[in-house]
Amino acid sequence: LFPPVCCLFLSRSTWGVVSACPFHCVCRNLSESLSTLCADKGLLFVPPHVDRRTVELRLADNFITEVGGNDFVNMTGLVDLTLSRNTIHLIRPMAFADLESLRSLHLDGNRLTILGPRDLAGLVNLQHLIVNNNQLIKVSVQAFDDFLLTLEDLDLSYNNLRRVPWESIQNMASLHTLNLDHNLIDHIAEGVFGELYKLARLDMTSNRLRTLPPDPLFTGAISPTPYNAVISLNFGGNPLHCNCELLWLRRLIRGDDMETCATPAHLAGRYFWSIPEEEFTCEPPLITRHTHKLWVLEGQRATLKCRAIGDPEPVVHWVSPDDRIIANSSRTSSFSNGTLDILVTVARDDGAYTCIAINAAGEATATVDLKIIPLPHRGGVGGNAGSNSVNTKNNRNCRMGGRG
Repeated sequence: LFPPVCCLFLSRSTWGVVSACPFHCVCRNLSESLSTLCADKGLLFVPPHVDRRTVELRLADNFITEVGGNDFVNMTGLVDLTLSRNTIHLIRPMAFADLESLRSLHLDGNRLTILGPRDLAGLVNLQHLIVNNNQLIKVSVQAFDDFLLTLEDLDLSYNNLRRVPWESIQNMASLHTLNLDHNLIDHIAEGVFGELYKLARLDMTSNRLRTLPPDPLFTGAISPTPYNAVISLNFGGNPLHCNCELLWLRRLIRGDDMETCATPAHLAGRYFWSIPEEEFTCEPPLITRHTHKLWVLEGQRATLKCRAIGDPEPVVHWVSPDDRIIANSSRTSSFSNGTLDILVTVARDDGAYTCIAINAAGEATATVDLKIIPLPHRGGVGGNAGSNSVNTKNNRNCRMGGRG
């Protein structure tokens, strides 16, 4: 489909010939740097006759549906690869394994739904990864492993991500710009930005964040460096819940803030900076109902309940009669709604349990008394035999008395 043809290239002030250039593409060689330009050529796949010495390869605005196989084999000198605005829905594992010199990879404007653990393997010198405007719903924790120390720009904006691999992001020591805006993210892992000393821009506009954990990098606890003298933070367009947990954000001095409150109701729609600090309040936990006393036959299931309200929503823990926090196990299950299930009770479960509800404003406790009714224990063989002997003797006496 793409027979090799000769193309002219400009080398300094002289004209030369490139031995292989895909049909309809433009191949240029300036100062011994070969560029292959195949943008907007109606291509259905990566041309097979790309010169393996190419340093810059542009394949944007085509109809390529997948990449992998032999597409980029032996292109060890490729520095810039642009695959923007195709219809790529599949990256085959190890598709870029030979691209050890690649610095910039543009995959924006495609139809990717997943970045698998080996889809980007081999990109050991990657600095710029642009994957915005796809349909991503999942990014593997291992997807970025080969370039954690070199990546400077990561753009995952305008996708359908609910979760991002914070475990990987927190190890991107060279990261300068992180764009996660216009996704469905509802959680930021606490402390994830603490080691990203070069981070200068974080955009999480238009996600589903209700709260944001404070981070030393944001709050100024880390001394400014030439890399992070000013950090640009964007959290606008999120349904932020404006309580005491967001006071740290309210206290930041920033010029690009667009945040508004979604809840509580009396602050909905108001800008952060128009709300006095004293209105960013929290309510301590209040236990509204709980099990008071429960009698359970040994071996049966025991369900203890403890319901609490507060702002933020309290976390409920259970403490056993011997003063230990009860963790989930094969016999016990503790649920987020405050319910504790002991699946098979034993005699040692008897006693007073404590329900503790905790949030940023304080804690509340309640006591639940669990009584285990022991099962009757069977006697030994000798005891049964003695009992039977006595019964037999009594019966014999009764019969003899009757004859008399």
